[in-house]
This record gives sequence, C-alpha cells and structure tokens, in this order.
Amino acid sequence: MVLSYFSIPAQIQAQPVLPNTLSYPASPMKLSRSALCALLCSAGFLQADVVTLKDGKKLEGNILSETPTAIRMKYHLTPKIWDEKDILRTEIAEGGILKQKPEEVELIDLKKLVPTPDLMTAEKYEQLIQDRLRPFINRYPGTKEAAEVEKMMAVAQEEKEKVVAGGVKLEGRWLTPDETKADNLNIKTYALRNAMMEKAEAKDYTGALKEFDKIAEPRSGFVASTYYPKAVEDTLAILTKYEAQIEQMIKDQPTLQRLRDENMKKLIEPDLTRMKDAVSREAELWKTTYEQERKSSKWYTPYKYDLPSLKALSQSISTEKIRLKEVDIATITKVNSAISRLMKADLKAGKDAEELKKMGEAIMEGESAAANADNTSKQFYQTVFQAYRQRYAYAQQQLAAQAAQAQMPAAAAVGGSTAVTGVAAPGEDAKMAAALAAAGGGATPAAAVATAPVAGAAPAQGAPAAMPGTVAPAPAPGTMPAAPAVGYPVQPGAAVPAAGYPQQQQPPAAYAQPQQPAAYAQPQPAPVAPMPAAPVEEEGMSTTNMILIGVGVVVLVLLLTMLGGGSKKKK
Repeated sequence: MVLSYFSIPAQIQAQPVLPNTLSYPASPMKLSRSALCALLCSAGFLQADVVTLKDGKKLEGNILSETPTAIRMKYHLTPKIWDEKDILRTEIAEGGILKQKPEEVELIDLKKLVPTPDLMTAEKYEQLIQDRLRPFINRYPGTKEAAEVEKMMAVAQEEKEKVVAGGVKLEGRWLTPDETKADNLNIKTYALRNAMMEKAEAKDYTGALKEFDKIAEPRSGFVASTYYPKAVEDTLAILTKYEAQIEQMIKDQPTLQRLRDENMKKLIEPDLTRMKDAVSREAELWKTTYEQERKSSKWYTPYKYDLPSLKALSQSISTEKIRLKEVDIATITKVNSAISRLMKADLKAGKDAEELKKMGEAIMEGESAAANADNTSKQFYQTVFQAYRQRYAYAQQQLAAQAAQAQMPAAAAVGGSTAVTGVAAPGEDAKMAAALAAAGGGATPAAAVATAPVAGAAPAQGAPAAMPGTVAPAPAPGTMPAAPAVGYPVQPGAAVPAAGYPQQQQPPAAYAQPQQPAAYAQPQPAPVAPMPAAPVEEEGMSTTNMILIGVGVVVLVLLLTMLGGGSKKKK
C-alpha cells in the first residue's frame, strides 16, 4: 500500500516524504544477541506445519490445537499476513497433516545456501561455516539433519581451501589457480555483470547502468571479454524497462505537481510552514544527490517532481539504446571468444610448443573475425592483436632459449663453443609463424629468433639489456596487454588504450591513443643474447710456456757456471 503525503497526520508531517525512486534505509529496531537467538530458536517460531485440504489447497503455519473433529491453525494468508481459524477434519485430505520439527524447518533455509554462489570469497565461506552450519550441528546433535549439515560443512570447507589456494568458482565450475590467472579478464567482467543484474532485479536501474558503463569502458579491456556481448543484451533489456518507468513518471509529473500545490493551498499555519519546509528539504536532498551523480556518470536518480531532469534522462536512455543496438553481437562474440582462448594459451606458450600453436591459431581466427567489425571496433581489436603478436614472438624466444640451454651440456662435452646460433624453438610450426607474419604484413617472427647476434654486437634498438643466455621473465597473463613498442613486449596489466569503442565521456588527453595504421608490421622481438663462448682447451704446449721454459734453462746454466768458477778460485 502506498501512502501519499496528505494521508499522514498533521502532527508528523514535518518530516519530508522522500520520492519513491530514492531509497533511504530506516534504522532497524536493535535486538540483543540473546533475545534474537531466543526468538529464532523458539518452537513456535520455527515449527512449520502443512495442512493439505481435499480441494488441493495447502496451508502452511502452526497447528495450535487439535480435537477429534477439527484442528485450530495459524497459517499464512499471504506471505506476510497471518490468519487463524478452525479447520474440520472432514475438509482435510487423507494424510494431509504434515508436522515439521524445528530442525527440519531450519534445514530448508540452509539448503538454499547450497550450492554456493560464484566468486565467493574465503571470508564468506568462513562466515557460512561459523555462523550458519556449525551452530545448527551444535543445536541438533545426533539428528539426521545434523548429519546432512555436516556434509554441507565439509563441502564448504573444501571449497574455501580452493579459494585460499587461488582458485575461483565461475558459473558453477572451479578454475585452478593457473586458469584463474589466465581468465582474469573474464572473471572481473563476470563479477561486474552479476552486480549489474542484481541491481536490475532490485529495480535500481540507475545503479545497473553504472555497472555496465564500467564494463563498456575501453581502457579497462572488459569489452574484449566473452561476457561483454551478454552484458550488451542484458543492458538493452534493462534500458527498455527503465524507459517505460521514466516515461510513466513524465506523464505523472504534471498531475503530482498539481495535487501537491492544491493540497498546500488548503493547509493553514503551522502545517503550511512545515509542509513547505518538507518539500524544500526533499528537493534540496535530490539536487545534492543529482549533482554528485552527474560528476561521474550520465545516469542519475530520477525525481518525480523535476520534469526537465526526467526528460533529459529519457533522452539518454534512448541514445544508449540506439548505440547498443548497432553493436554487432555475433561478430564481437567470435572475436572475444578467440581472445579468451588466446589468453589461456598465452599462460604456457613460452614453455609449451603446442600452446604456442594454439595462441597463433587464436590470433589468426580473431583477426579474421574482427575484419567484419565496425571501424571503431576494428581499431580496438587491432591494438589488442598487435600486442598479442608481440607476446607470440616473445614466447618463441622463450622456447628458443630453453632449447639452447638444453644443448649447452652436449656442446661443452665435445669441447666446442657454446654460443647459440641458428636454434629454432622446439616443435615450432613454421607454417603458423609464416601465416602470422603474412597476415601482419611483417617478417616471420621466427626469423628474428633463429639467428643470434654476433658476440659483442649491440642489442637491437628498443630491446632492454639482458643477461647472456637468458630471456626476461614473462609478464603476468590474464589481463589485456597495452599496445607494444618495438622490441620487448609490454607488461600486461596496463590499461588498454582508449582506441575503439566510443567512451561515455571525453577522455583526458593523457589517454589519447595514436591512430594505428591499417596494415601493421610484425614487431621484431628482442634477439636472444648469445651465451659467452667457453674457453677452448689447446692441444700440446703453448708458445708462452715454451718461452718460459727456455728462459729458465738459460738462468740455470748461468748459475751453474758461476758456482763452478768460484770453486776453482778457492783451490
């Protein structure tokens, strides 16, 4: 039931009536922990009986008393309204009286908590165990319900340990710590989409659209997630509902304003002053909220009495619907699916030739699908795939370095040089590398790895100095890499440049991304620095040693001669 301002007694009209679109929680009545426990654990509160009548209707509540001919029951007339009446046994179906114990009633609520939701934190698991499951077992020890809850607690504990180890539950499936790292972008987007849908379910459309704006921000990289196309479809449905709500508010505004003005004229002092003050405070409160929200978003809380802001909000909704309807869902779904596989393969591409091959295939598939996207999307995807081409070439370097290190002991055993030249990545698919290079308009990535520079030569421009025989550590996977510079691939985790999808507001100049050329050359990876050549052991006696021995012989002869001459003089 909705109460208007004018149905409230005059003595309490001094408090403002807030618009139904603004939600301000009231202070709840506080109960002590012991009182709350006693309330929840009382038999009358927890006992839940079900009576099924012969016509099939079920009454849920508490049986208060019984006689041979009837029962008296307090039951739910509606989910929030109780009623109490006598029910003749002749009206009850055979076996239609079901009495439930308190533990049975509590177990029904506990079962609603499993399976556990996605992305649940270790802290939430601990709260579930300590605040809900363990107390139940302690209250009803030895019951079959307690045994069932013990199994639930064991599962919750096991899942908590997975989370502590770095795992994540996503859409009911558990990801390992490595999979979590590789799928970091999708996990974050999924969480934002969930938050958006929760707010939409609560009819907080303003909050839901703000969550979508976080997903649609190009610099976050979330537009490359597999959940972005789904979020676009969800947002279109939200906008349709929000549009209907705002249009109705626009229609109702003149009537609401007229009724308020007419009722105000009927008031006399001191009620008139209190009414005016209440209206003024309400309008001022909304204005403050409106100004704060407009600083960061085009979405704001509507106010049923402010017609200009309602019309502006309606226009924003219409514009956003038009923009999202132009998004090619089918195309971006294919491209983002390829990017998702690409990120997963990137996790092990520097150690596994098979994963490197999958990475190359995903790049080509994604670029092929992106060719059908609109111009702004093409620019965004070009930046993404250019960065991953750099990562692909870098992964080849890692494999080449591993192969070189594996050959070092064999080379040393035969007394040869351990300098690395001409070592290709193990299991490298030459056709894949050539196809990537052809698609990118540059040289084959493997060509830059296959030939190491001559010892003592300067490193390639743009490549950082590296220890001989080593490859710099790979950047952490799972995040969108920024557009790379020539040379060593840029560490992922930096925000994706603002090239691509139009932003909600004009970005600062610091985020401006240079226009990428239509055809971009494959960046040359930093060459693998050669291992320092081991000193070669010469066969036979060296010239230096022969000279030293000769000098020593001459000195020895002179000493013997001098000693011999001194002996003759003494005689």
